[in-house]
Amino acid sequence: MSVLRLIVAGLVAIAAMVAVLFAAVVVFFTGLAAYVLQLFGLRGNPPRSGPGQGPDRRTTMRTDDAIDVVTTKVPDEPATR
Repeated sequence: MSVLRLIVAGLVAIAAMVAVLFAAVVVFFTGLAAYVLQLFGLRGNPPRSGPGQGPDRRTTMRTDDAIDVVTTKVPDEPATR
């Protein structure tokens, strides 16, 4: 019976190793495909360079997206029950 347990444990370990190896291969090829697409893909909007060509921070921030923060002072001593 202990030999059967050992064989099953070995098969589980091998299956786990194969699953991790498969996940690593998928991640590697996904990253490689993204890298190749970045190198040779079509660029819709090329990045801007030089001073004064970036977005103007004063006009891009909308004031209705601002978060109002209200604080309340909490007493230092613990509450008694």
